[in-house]
Amino acid sequence: MQCLLCHSDSEPFTKSQGRSFHLCRVCQLVFVTPDFLLPETEEKERYLEHENSLENQGYVKMFRDKIEVIQQHCTDIQSVLDYGCGYAPVLCALLEREGYSATGYDSYFFPEWEDAAGYDLIVSTEAFEHFRNPRKELERIEAAINDAGYLAVMTKWYPVKDKQPDANAFQSWYYQRDPTHIVFYGPATFAWIADHLGMKSVYDNAFDFVIMRKTNAAEII
Repeated sequence: MQCLLCHSDSEPFTKSQGRSFHLCRVCQLVFVTPDFLLPETEEKERYLEHENSLENQGYVKMFRDKIEVIQQHCTDIQSVLDYGCGYAPVLCALLEREGYSATGYDSYFFPEWEDAAGYDLIVSTEAFEHFRNPRKELERIEAAINDAGYLAVMTKWYPVKDKQPDANAFQSWYYQRDPTHIVFYGPATFAWIADHLGMKSVYDNAFDFVIMRKTNAAEII
C-alpha cells in the first residue's frame, strides 16, 4: 500500500481496536488502512460532540500555552490561519485578542478557501491526525504560507523505541483509539515534512508540538 504522505511503499504495522495500521519506513507515517475510515457524515457528527468553546477553561488554556510558545519562537507575525479550526474557532478569537489578524479554515465548518491568500503563520491544532490525504493538505498549507513564514502543528506523537515506531506501545496508546484519528506522526515524519516543504524546525517539544519556518522552495509539490 502506498504511503499517504511520501508515496513510498508501506507495510503492515499493527492492529488495534479492530483497525489495521500501516507504516511507511521512509517518512515513518503510521496510518489506518482505507477500509476503516468513518463515513464523513459520522465523522462530522463526532466533531460536533466536542466541547470547544471559550467557556471551556482547559481548552482555552491549551491554546494560550501554545500561543505563548509561538510568540517565543516566531517573529514578524501579523496574519494567521487556523487550519482545521472546527465548528467553534476559539483559537482565532484568542489570537485576535493578542492583536493578530486571524482566519479559520475547516473542511466541514468553514470550507471557504482563498488560494491567493498568504499567511505569516498557519497553526493546526489537533487536525493533522484527521487528514485523509496528508500530502494534499500539506501542499495546500505550504502554498499558503508567506516566504519566511511559519507552520505550527499540534498533534500527539506516537510512541518510539530505538528511533522507530513502537508497535507494542502503539496498541495501548490512547490517542489511536479515537476512530477519527487516522494518521500519526513521529520525529522522523516531521523531519521529512520540514525537508520536503522547504522548512526548518525552530521548535519542538518531542511530544505534541512543532514549529517550522519556511526557508526555500518546497520539493513535495
